[in-house]
Amino acid sequence: MRIVVLTVLLLASVADAQVAVRLGIDPLPAEFQKAEPAIRSHIVTATEEWISHFRTQPCTIDVQFSIRDRPARGSGRSLVSTRFDNQKHEGKYLSEEGVAHKLRTGDDPNGSAPDIEITFEVAYFRTLWFDPDPKKRTARMPDRSEGKLDAYTVILHELGHAFGFNGFRNQKTGELPGEFMSMYDRWVEFDGTNFFFHGPQSMKLYGKPVALAHTRNNYHHVAENRSDPKLADDLMNGITFDWSRRYFISPLDIAILNDCGLPPK
Repeated sequence: MRIVVLTVLLLASVADAQVAVRLGIDPLPAEFQKAEPAIRSHIVTATEEWISHFRTQPCTIDVQFSIRDRPARGSGRSLVSTRFDNQKHEGKYLSEEGVAHKLRTGDDPNGSAPDIEITFEVAYFRTLWFDPDPKKRTARMPDRSEGKLDAYTVILHELGHAFGFNGFRNQKTGELPGEFMSMYDRWVEFDGTNFFFHGPQSMKLYGKPVALAHTRNNYHHVAENRSDPKLADDLMNGITFDWSRRYFISPLDIAILNDCGLPPK
């Protein structure tokens, strides 16, 4: 059983959203303890930024952060999912991420437990560069030769998965097991080779189905290849992040989460 020491920081509500962000941090490895203030500012600011794009109900979003050895370099997820108003699509119950449900309705599907978990593997965390002011994002970044990723970009990306870029489909067949499909899955189609997102808001903005990752990453990301720079350079791309480059939440990212049930401003 892993013992968690919860350190809590309650920040001001996101403007006009009536949402507060509360962060818990598991005990950090000794080499990263000095980074705790930067970790706090980046995670809270990034969470607030995502929330600011949606119409929400009053609530507090609890985020839990940890650094530990594990196969995945970094991950972000909502700790629970819940039925979306008991609606069904193609015979399966629609399931939304717990944090999205909380923002949309004000109800907390998992009580006092954290809503979001963000985890980084030790070696991967060493590649991250923390901006002196993550709200402004104007400081000079390290040279590309130093091999540093923008920590704020990476945190934004992982939060995107927690808010809705997530599903249950088989990565090889596109099939859905069980009786549930995620709100993201609802708009995903598999043609036998590739995945595409067919959400109405996304297609209205992009002009056609959005190509999703398949070979380099799972379909919870946009961009299978670099044929469309607009997708390949998106925050939620499944190809790669460039060293010493900032990525930003795009209108397409917001439209996809609108299709997943988060109400637009």
